[in-house]
Amino acid sequence: MPPSKKIKTNDGTPSGRGAALTSTTIDDLTALTTAQLYSLSSRRHRDESRESVRRAQEERDRAYVALEQSQRWLERANEHLERIEEGAREAHREYMDAKNLLVRVRQASSAAVEMMGGRAAAAAAAGDESSDDEAGMLGLAGRMSTGSYAAGGKNRKIPFIQDIIIEAAKSGELVEGKSLQDVDTELVPRKDRSQFANAMKLVGELWTEEEELFLRSTPDEINESLEELKVIAETIAVRCLTKLNEWEGRPDPTPTGHQKPSYVSVGTRARRVFISRKKDENEEEV
Repeated sequence: MPPSKKIKTNDGTPSGRGAALTSTTIDDLTALTTAQLYSLSSRRHRDESRESVRRAQEERDRAYVALEQSQRWLERANEHLERIEEGAREAHREYMDAKNLLVRVRQASSAAVEMMGGRAAAAAAAGDESSDDEAGMLGLAGRMSTGSYAAGGKNRKIPFIQDIIIEAAKSGELVEGKSLQDVDTELVPRKDRSQFANAMKLVGELWTEEEELFLRSTPDEINESLEELKVIAETIAVRCLTKLNEWEGRPDPTPTGHQKPSYVSVGTRARRVFISRKKDENEEEV
């Protein structure tokens, strides 16, 4: 047999051209595949970036909403703080007004005591007939200063209205704005509540704004001003007797030494005045 011919691959024979073509095709396919992978990766990164942007925008919108809500809360807090500050300023003004009123009450009480002392000296120096009334008035004030229970010995069992006022103020009965007629006191038995109510109604008509403000102070404040409390209560008692004398038509309404400001006596006389006043009102309506 003749020997077989060797196939050359690098001489441009058909077999060489096929091998070169196959290598080029593989490179192209590899490049195409790589490009496609890059494209897919780029699209994935692009989608992820868009999603991140979307989430960031949502977070920004939520932050804006939270900021607006915080601003509204801050505005309401500022308004509330302004109201609190205004209330504090108003309370301070009321405190200063009350303090000034208390000062005026003390000054008026001191002036009343000095005036009584001056009237006593004048009555003693004059020595005329009118001194009996003056002495009676000052004797009444003296008995008030030494305590109503001491006056009259065994006959002095009915408390004076200043005793009730002092007890009510010291116990704090008047702090919450309670009416004088509703005060709870052991000085008045149940059977005398009617006279007591009329006497306290009269006191409520005749006490001044400054006196009421002082008597409605707290027990601690009252205990710091016991002397003023005593003078104010006695002044109110004398005023009640004076007004009763005036309403009853006495020429000289100044209380005499025989007139006692007990709640029974004052209540009984005040009841007659109230009945007469109501009768006159009914007649005017008719």
